[in-house]
Amino acid sequence: MKSLLTLFCTCFWAFAGIFAQNRPVLYPEPTSIQYGQGELLLQNLSLYIAPTAPKDLVFALDELKQTIRERSGKALKMTHAANTANIRFTVKTLGRELPETNEAQAGSTREQYSISVNANGVEIIAQTSTGLYYAVQTIRQLIEGSGAKAALPFVTIQDQPQLAFRGVMMDFAHGGLLTVEEIKKQIDFLARWKTNQYYFYNEVSIELDGYATLNYKASYTQDQIKSIIAYARERHIDVIPFVNFYGHLHELIRNEKYASLAIGRYGHELDPRNAGVQTLLKNWIKQYTALFKSPFIHVGFDETWETKRLNSTGEMSLNPEALFIQQLTFVSDELKQYGKTLMAWTDMNSFYPEIMKKFPTEVIPVIWQYSPDSVATYHYLNPVLKEKKPFFIQPAVSGWGHIYPEADYTYDNIDLCLRAGLRHKTLGFITSVWTDSVEPFVRSSWMFMAYGCISAWQGKSPDKKAFARHYASVMYPNAGKEMGDAFDNIATSVEYLKKCLGKNTQSMPRGTLVEAWSNPFSAYYLANTEAHAAEFREVRKYSEEAQANLIAALKKASKSDSAFISSLLVSARLINYSATRFIWAKAIVDRWNYAMLVKKKEDYVIYDLTYPCHSLLVDAMDETGELKQIYAQTWLSEYMPYRLNSILGRFDVEYSLWRKLHLKVVDFQIQRKKEEPVKSFTELFSPDF
Repeated sequence: MKSLLTLFCTCFWAFAGIFAQNRPVLYPEPTSIQYGQGELLLQNLSLYIAPTAPKDLVFALDELKQTIRERSGKALKMTHAANTANIRFTVKTLGRELPETNEAQAGSTREQYSISVNANGVEIIAQTSTGLYYAVQTIRQLIEGSGAKAALPFVTIQDQPQLAFRGVMMDFAHGGLLTVEEIKKQIDFLARWKTNQYYFYNEVSIELDGYATLNYKASYTQDQIKSIIAYARERHIDVIPFVNFYGHLHELIRNEKYASLAIGRYGHELDPRNAGVQTLLKNWIKQYTALFKSPFIHVGFDETWETKRLNSTGEMSLNPEALFIQQLTFVSDELKQYGKTLMAWTDMNSFYPEIMKKFPTEVIPVIWQYSPDSVATYHYLNPVLKEKKPFFIQPAVSGWGHIYPEADYTYDNIDLCLRAGLRHKTLGFITSVWTDSVEPFVRSSWMFMAYGCISAWQGKSPDKKAFARHYASVMYPNAGKEMGDAFDNIATSVEYLKKCLGKNTQSMPRGTLVEAWSNPFSAYYLANTEAHAAEFREVRKYSEEAQANLIAALKKASKSDSAFISSLLVSARLINYSATRFIWAKAIVDRWNYAMLVKKKEDYVIYDLTYPCHSLLVDAMDETGELKQIYAQTWLSEYMPYRLNSILGRFDVEYSLWRKLHLKVVDFQIQRKKEEPVKSFTELFSPDF
């Protein structure tokens, strides 16, 4: 009897384990989840929406209807009375669709929700329409199967966020400008992970009345911004203005009309002592506060290094710390009149450790730290903790210096900032996306943005080793394996590329992009390629595998995902080319030098280098030309035309390198005098741009 009982228990738990393993991945993970035995077919569900239901409730329920149609292939049945529907919902408080300034106070329930699925139907209870909307996002991931077999498992869920404010900061100043359509796609995407803040970082990329010539046709109209704000509000995301009111304003003060407002000439920072600065900022603040209805505003105030440099070099007699506080106090006082809660970065405490004591009381410090370095994080955090100030913490997707973000580095940075933030009761968490080097597509950062938002809701980071595959299964249910493989392979290719390039980053730490366009025939890079030949080959191997994965995914994925997958495919090709150009340069030099200097015989080397159908120089020209074309197409699917030509110029210069060499080698063959000694490839042809 005992052995039979043991056998029964063993079989039961084995079955339960298999059953649990088949459960869908839920991102973010709910606070509490308990599965039952059984399922509820989607085709048996029905819903009632009262004609007088508020718009925010109807919006969430319409998304539920759309999800059920997509998964079951049939429209959700609509009933004429609440008591005849088996999807039941309760929303306790009307309104309150967006985060409030007191959101982080203990006991806030605005975003809470619960879900119960059993044989009687689906019941959702939420404090507000925000909770109802988030319940719909969870149901979206709970559904198993498709068509007539699509079903919800019996389950009971209780959920609420661990952090009140969970945002993404998008850079609309340094790189290309995303189209409004692309911004809205981002907002849809971020809403899936229960993000509630979208920080619109800009310097002069929003049109303001009275500044018609400032970035003309390279900025967003106020009507476009209003449409973005309204779109985000429907999805319970607050669009927060993030505009630098001190530094990072080169695009303003490079204009002669505004040059006198700068602390230096055509530099980056405003001069707080200049009355004209106050006049300008009062006007800007009035316009920004009228445009953005959020109770928050982030004013930057980071990297005000020019003032420090001018003082330290003796060019001017300045007190950078006093000027910083003067400017911050002025901006704070001005925004206070409009009822705004002001946020500002704190990196100046690196130079002036006591500056936090002088921060205006109402300013919320924001600690930014973009490396997985605990010492660096606490270097900025400790002064804030010492003054017992409430704060936000802000990691970043490490993608501004690479074609594709540095995966492990990004995960570790987010993990460290989350742990430090939770330990010291941060108000909120902001995942940054920067576009300093212009070239990378922002779409490559989406998965990492999701990682940050998911982590902030559930109060812990997902397992980073499994995240890409689980994320792929959620985002691309028809091509989850292919996309998971692609994410892994492209990340590995970047890790190998880092071993080859990255010493010259042009002030972009850990970046490979600057060197990726360097002259591969220079003595330094030929030696570097020889030293890293194995790693360069691994870059090509893994990026080629990623391309194969993405091509396979395109055949399976939905039409709506094809543009996104195609963007990743272009990124994988660019990574591959970054390695290929160095390998090809070394192969060309070695092939020539061996034939002409060692064997002292042409030995088909010119054929290998210049044959018009397929040869090393022609390969490089072909790939450069194709990349330029597909890069431009992909750019315009994501960005406005602004700055595209600056990037395409890189491809033009690159093509000319290979084309000039092709002509030089051909001319050598035509004009060669046999009695003349042959020199090495680099001596003879001087390969350069």
